[in-house]
Amino acid sequence: MMRRIWRLGLNDLRLTLRDPPAFIWMLAMPLAMMWFFGSIGGGGSSTPPQIALDVVDRDGGWLAEALVLELTDERIRLARRSGEETTPDEPKVRTLIIPPGFTERVLAGEQQVLRLELEPGSDVQFGLAAQVHITRAIVRTLGRLIESELQEGDHFAAQPEQAPAAFRELAGRAPPVELAVTVAGRGRPVPRGYAQSVPGMLTFIVMMMTLIYGAVFLTLEKRSGMLRRQTGLPLGARQILLGKLCGRLMLALGQIVVLVAAGRLLFGVAWGNSWLGLALVLVSYASAVAALSTLLGAWLQNPEQASMVGWILAMVLAAMGGCWWPGELMPGWMRTVAHALPTTWAMNAFHSLISFGYGIEAVLIPSAVLLGFAALFTLAGARVLRLR
Repeated sequence: MMRRIWRLGLNDLRLTLRDPPAFIWMLAMPLAMMWFFGSIGGGGSSTPPQIALDVVDRDGGWLAEALVLELTDERIRLARRSGEETTPDEPKVRTLIIPPGFTERVLAGEQQVLRLELEPGSDVQFGLAAQVHITRAIVRTLGRLIESELQEGDHFAAQPEQAPAAFRELAGRAPPVELAVTVAGRGRPVPRGYAQSVPGMLTFIVMMMTLIYGAVFLTLEKRSGMLRRQTGLPLGARQILLGKLCGRLMLALGQIVVLVAAGRLLFGVAWGNSWLGLALVLVSYASAVAALSTLLGAWLQNPEQASMVGWILAMVLAAMGGCWWPGELMPGWMRTVAHALPTTWAMNAFHSLISFGYGIEAVLIPSAVLLGFAALFTLAGARVLRLR
């Protein structure tokens, strides 16, 4: 009996894969979308994006040089220019200008003004972060300057040429006080880059392609009379339904295997430390999608309806389920409502494994919910499917 059910499912899978555009829609398109959304979201880097800052040094003195060194940081993409030097091919988003005579006048006790120019339309948050970083560099530079003067006393004023050496010695010293920042408990960073786009596009495309192809072929079988002729096989109505469900399950799992491998090999996404947990989530999600596809095919009357409803439903489930953007960015009420959707539970499980480093215990509840969706959709499909 099981062999006949699997054979029926394989026949549905064969009919789907015979469609020429299937390769483009099921494999090429999701890979392109993974790359596109992952790239604009920060790629595979787990570090925050750098802040672009140009420095125009119109002074050239040793104290201006020390200030620029203080600005150098892994969080800053620093481009230093001297005088009025410009590079037309590289637009300056934000520019710090050190005025002429800066070193001499600061050492003479005269107040100096550093000007930070922001291009119209530049990111406001990055601009504020640059201001904070510049202020910290100014405070550190002045602090070392004051400390070196206090240590050298009159000798510092009498021999100013020794000031740079004394200043560099202080700058190379380990800071007497350090601030250690740790997360209280386990942090939950907002997923970004490929860690968001790869599981998101996998969840979205598997949902859309399985719904469309699964529902369209089932409505075609109903319209052509093939489904009615299958009742002449030594299979009952329940076995025929399971065969249809099996074919859509194999379609979803086939896509998933290829996209998981592509996510690892092409985009470097580590799918977590629990392969057993990942397999549980993937099978549970594929089961829910396959059952929903069977339900749509049983309920709708023609392939035109199936194609349109499958496409719209997949788009809505993807948007509200956090496939295109992290769920943390959505309003609170939308996050609550989204828990009625299988895509939300799938994305939560993926992020638990990929972004948060949890094990199989974190995906047991999401997987159980997805299997619950699969059972609910299967029962509903059995009630509405007409074999005769």
